[in-house]
Amino acid sequence: MNAMVNLMDWSKRSAHQWLEQYGLWVRSVKPNHISTPLAVLIDKNDKSKTRSSKVSVTCEISDFEAVEVSKLLAAMHQDGREYLAERAWFLILNYEMDWSYGSIAGAHSCSKATVRSTIDKGLAYLDGKIEALADLTVQHT
Repeated sequence: MNAMVNLMDWSKRSAHQWLEQYGLWVRSVKPNHISTPLAVLIDKNDKSKTRSSKVSVTCEISDFEAVEVSKLLAAMHQDGREYLAERAWFLILNYEMDWSYGSIAGAHSCSKATVRSTIDKGLAYLDGKIEALADLTVQHT
């Protein structure tokens, strides 16, 4: 039986990089994309890179990779451990929905330091998961 296996190379990015790319992908495929055409044009033509904008980051993730990242986030969010679900939710708000630490803190009645810490812990958890997935990928090739 020749089943086609589409293995993902998890080793090419950290959790932060995967989530950053996933967030760009999600926001680029949503019909209500917030970036104005002028902002996109400025970012494309700004050779000095003096502007600091998430629009300047190029989305380099494939649809398959984005779906795999979303599955990883969903599994974390649906884990029976409440603290993991909260960490996943903060990661979703920050990376997918592009909320700032301040916005998340305001919505959840906590400090920005708590948000930063929760996101950092979520990234550390995902880095461990991604490392394990990368090891599995190496074993299958």
